Amino acid sequence: MFLCRLTPVSGRGRVSQSQPAVDPGRRYSLITSYELWRRMWWVLAYGVVVLLVGEGITIYGRHGLDPSFLVVLALFLIILGWLYLRQRWHYVSLASEGLLIRHWFRLTTVPYESLRQSRSQPLGAFFDTPNRRSLLSGSLKRYAASPVCVVRVEMDHDQLLAVGRELGRRTVLDQDLILLVRRADELDRELRPRIRRRPPAAASRPSRRR
Repeated sequence: MFLCRLTPVSGRGRVSQSQPAVDPGRRYSLITSYELWRRMWWVLAYGVVVLLVGEGITIYGRHGLDPSFLVVLALFLIILGWLYLRQRWHYVSLASEGLLIRHWFRLTTVPYESLRQSRSQPLGAFFDTPNRRSLLSGSLKRYAASPVCVVRVEMDHDQLLAVGRELGRRTVLDQDLILLVRRADELDRELRPRIRRRPPAAASRPSRRR
């Protein structure tokens, strides 16, 4: 497992490599990975049962094992295992140092000091502006009514895009990081107290003319 930490430098960010970290926080699974698993696991499990029953009847009739059965069965089990691990190892959580994003064996941490704002709203409402409507296309449309946690992040935009690649398509817009996770409203409530409010800028005094 690898840890990629985004460290703020003068309001921006840079990527540094560190030792593996342990995730102590509550996990918020990505909806896309979880829904794919929820839709497909029973189909694949049903296919495995049918294969086993069919091969059992074949063995009983001719007393032999078809090698192709083992190949197909292994393929079904591999896909089933891949989908399960995908929804287990793709999530967001809150660690001690920052917002932690796991994508397979890679951990990316966005420090809390880089976060400026958090809010929860439906995905469709976030894209419901003239310049954003065309971006909500393809597979994302089915999640238009799902709540998302939108986090305003202050860091270099290229670094923010790198974080978005760990989350999937259409997860970065301007300086907003779109977290399409289960229980997004809970993530928002848990994240808000960890975001430090930036102190207001001191008002400049007008110079007096002599």
